[in-house]
Amino acid sequence: MKINRHFWVLLHRYSGLYMAFILSVPGLTGSILAFDGELQNWLNPEEGQSVAVQPRPMLDPFTLRERALALEPRARINHVPLNLGPDEIFSAALTPRTDPATGQDYNLPALRLNPYTGERLANPPEAPASDNPYWPITRQNFIGVVLGLHFTLLLGDVGRWLFGIAAVIWTLDCFVGFYLTLPVKRKKPQAFASEVLSNRPVDSQGTLGLSKLSPTQARLDNPKTFWQRWQIAWKVKWPSSSQRLNFDLHRAGGLWTWPLLLIFAWSSVELNLYDEVYSPVMNCLFDYPVIPNYPPPDLPSPRPDPAIGFREAYTTGKRILAHLAHDKHFKMLEENAISYDPATGLYQYMFTSDRDLSGSLGMSFLLFDGDTGALVTSTMAVEPTIGGEIGDYLHFLHRKMIWGLPWQIVNCLMGLVTAMFSVTGVYIWWVKRQAAKTKHNKMSSAANMPDLFT
Repeated sequence: MKINRHFWVLLHRYSGLYMAFILSVPGLTGSILAFDGELQNWLNPEEGQSVAVQPRPMLDPFTLRERALALEPRARINHVPLNLGPDEIFSAALTPRTDPATGQDYNLPALRLNPYTGERLANPPEAPASDNPYWPITRQNFIGVVLGLHFTLLLGDVGRWLFGIAAVIWTLDCFVGFYLTLPVKRKKPQAFASEVLSNRPVDSQGTLGLSKLSPTQARLDNPKTFWQRWQIAWKVKWPSSSQRLNFDLHRAGGLWTWPLLLIFAWSSVELNLYDEVYSPVMNCLFDYPVIPNYPPPDLPSPRPDPAIGFREAYTTGKRILAHLAHDKHFKMLEENAISYDPATGLYQYMFTSDRDLSGSLGMSFLLFDGDTGALVTSTMAVEPTIGGEIGDYLHFLHRKMIWGLPWQIVNCLMGLVTAMFSVTGVYIWWVKRQAAKTKHNKMSSAANMPDLFT
């Protein structure tokens, strides 16, 4: 097949039909998830995720961990937050121990403590027990259902691949769609002149008539600049027929939101096909940072109880971080959490640095051995790169981790815009298909008419 403009039109059309349903679902659900925290609090106000602020200081997080373990000795707690807000409940991250009588893990209820007193707080009402976490849909699991639809269509790995393939096509189609908005290349001026002069009418004076030019000839006689011909693609004609309105919304909407569409398309590839597509492409295009010794390998057998306890591990993490900050010339802005992974036998000390894009969710960390305290690796072991910065922005923007409420609103609107492209694209395809069928039927009827003159 000859690769010309018609080829790209067909490619855009049929790839768009595949994406229409696949992208309308994450588009609509994404517009909801832009405010998932607010919606969850509105739907389930009884969860009570805050406590009254008291004039005395809060208990330190390790004391709260020890209080929680005393209340629930059947559990381990391998994650301790270090940045509780003044009205935030301490929610213990319980890892159940194994019941020696049954060989099964204990079934543990949630455990929440008042951060000022260490007293146990009542748990919010639980949703009715069900083998299917997505059905029946209740106000407790509504956001979870929306999340499942957004990421996998509730189809698990199959849904991830469907979304991932659609995201790759979407990324490529951003460039195809942009190309199709450009005005068609015009004939050379010499061709214009000869065509106009050969068809221009002659008036009664014997001169070339200017007032009798057809619209086509007038356009040829007054060629417009590239921008003058392209600017129509940026506009939506009001009022107009439904066909013209849908076409204008599809074309102009794509142009005005093109950078955002590309951001959401490529970041969707990252979320669905990171190892398969995103990482290889980014490594080819940019100097992408590689953290040494990461991810760490699992131990031959898990080590649930490290030699270094959490309090000592916290001191160790702070000491290592101070040396790193001095050597690598960065500042630690806030501590986030410290956790222990029995599978690798490593502590992870998480913090926000002045290199992080998101002040509310720092992505910096260091890993050290739970028995010896030796540093294994850290995000600070590599210097910032363009590829890393781009990757961080893509991830944070898709997950609305930066720029606060204004970006939440943009995120919500872009979800609706994505669904709009699906609807208008299918409508345009359907109208053209019906027109082609009508034309084909007329030609067939004309070909089958008897010849009355024979």
